[in-house]
Formats: sequence, C-alpha cells, structure tokens
Amino acid sequence: QQTLLCDNRRLRQQLDLTYGLKNLIGHDRQMLKIFELIESVADSTVTVLIQGDSGTGKSLAARVIHRLSARREKPFVEVASGALPESLLESELFGHVRGAFTGAVANKLGKFQAAQGGTIFLDEIGTASPALQIKLLHVLQEKRVEPIGSNKTDHIDVRIILATNLDLEAEVKAGRFREDLYHQLREFELQVPPLRDRSGDISKLADAILIKMSHRIHRHSITFSAEACEELATYAWPGNVRELENVIERAVILCRKHCIKAEDLALNRVDNGQEKSLSDLEQRFSLDQYFVSFVKKFQSDFNETELAKMLGISRKNLWEKRQRLEIPARK
Repeated sequence: QQTLLCDNRRLRQQLDLTYGLKNLIGHDRQMLKIFELIESVADSTVTVLIQGDSGTGKSLAARVIHRLSARREKPFVEVASGALPESLLESELFGHVRGAFTGAVANKLGKFQAAQGGTIFLDEIGTASPALQIKLLHVLQEKRVEPIGSNKTDHIDVRIILATNLDLEAEVKAGRFREDLYHQLREFELQVPPLRDRSGDISKLADAILIKMSHRIHRHSITFSAEACEELATYAWPGNVRELENVIERAVILCRKHCIKAEDLALNRVDNGQEKSLSDLEQRFSLDQYFVSFVKKFQSDFNETELAKMLGISRKNLWEKRQRLEIPARK
C-alpha cells in the first residue's frame, strides 16, 4: 500500500513537471496574459476554445488547464479530430453498439465516456463535418452522448476543451461552421500567439528545448554558439514552437563536440531573408536523412536496444530501417 502511494506521488510529480504551468515558457506580454487566463479558468467547468497557428502549443495549454483543475486525477483524453475520417471519428467520440455497422462486432466505449470525470480535448475542431457539428452542439448543451446504433443516451461529466488553427468566425461567415456551435464554444477563449510575435521568448524556449532534447538522446553539456543564437532569434519560425523543437533536436544530433553552430541548425532561408515554407524545410531534411545521421553518429557508442529507445522505435523497426537504407550494423 505504501509503495503504491509513493508510486502515485511520483507519477503526479512527473505530470506536474511535464504539464505544469511552468512548462508554458514565456515572458512576452501576450503569454503572461495567457498564463493569467489559464489559472483563472482551470478550476471552472466552462468550455474552453483555444485558437492559434499550428505548432504554437495548444495541446500543451489544454493539458496544463487539466493539471491545474480539480479534475487532475481523472483522465485527460485527446482526440485529433482532423486525423480521422468522419465515420470513424463519430465512433471514436461517441462509441457504438454491437451490430451498429459492418465490423461492429462488440460494444465500443467512446472517448467522451472514457473521459468521464476528467477532460476531453478535441483538436482541429474547425475541420468537423456539418453532421458532427450538430452532434457536438447537442453534447455541449445536454451533456449526454448517444452511441452509434443505440437509442439510449449516457450522461457525461466531462470538461470540454477544443482547439483550432482556423479562424472560426471566418468559417461561420463562409457557411462551413455552424454559428450556434461557434457561440456555444466561445464560453472562454484563448488565443495563443505565433512564435514570430513573441521573439523575446525564443532564447528561453530554445534553452529549455535544448536541455530536454539533450537528455532524451543522452548528449549533455551542449550549448549554442553566438552565431546559432543569432540565427534562432532572427528566423520567423513558420512552424512555431514545434518547428523550433524539430530544428534543435536535429542540431543536437548533428552537431560536433558540444557546441551547436549556425550551420547545425540548417535553417532554410531564401536570398531576401524570408523563410521558405515548412514543407520545403522538411523535404530538405527528411526523416530518412535524420535517421541515417543519427545511427551513423551514435551506433559506436550505444547498442541496438539503446539506439531504438533513443529513436522511439522498436528494435525490429530499427533493423528494417537499416536494411532499407543500407546502413551496416556496427562491427
């Protein structure tokens, strides 16, 4: 019993370290205002709509709200609404009963029911179909869900947080998003600013990310050169914090010795100083190139199990990638 209590305490501490308010780094005036709003809304039950460009940290903001709320010990369930086809998404959200459709061989609990007592976070809500919008409006108003194929509804006690990178007001005017649902979602709004509008926070974010990435791949005592700091500060970051994380992780892997140079960042600029699109950046430094550089650099220092763990893949996956990319195993 005592061991279980200690394990639970350690887990809570780890969650607080990962998703506590301190993890939303920023001294920009806009971010300080967001911190105040998060603390104000966290312990209420109102629906929260988080808006902002892709990669700005909307998911982290949602998790922080949950961790600061009285529901912190209950489930936090995240659903990427735009990543699933409509038919599958409805089943994921609301569940279904056996025989509801071809392949429904057993009853399935939906995400709303799985989040009972806790928080559900619906990302990319701006892509919801008209039919799904109607169902979501009903859930928000009635606090009940109806599994597909059932004629019964289940009461839910769930805090609902939603996010979108679309301008929902413009979507309403264009007829793609229901006006009544839009107003229902606007109980409490958070607008997360893009990284280009909070350039003063870039150095602090970069330092925090560097520590996290260095720890993840076991390369410690790494610093940024003065030129690298200048590169980071003057780049516009079209992919926001997510792009910053990807660039620094790659730089940690590719840098020589313990200092990240400007060339290690490999920021893809055009001649007039403006940035190419994020897709161009990702095309130039593909996942395959990333994998080859990583394995060749560290395979002499770590065994296959350690390499796979550092990459976040299985040993089988590591072996298959080696074969496909023709990377010889270490001798």
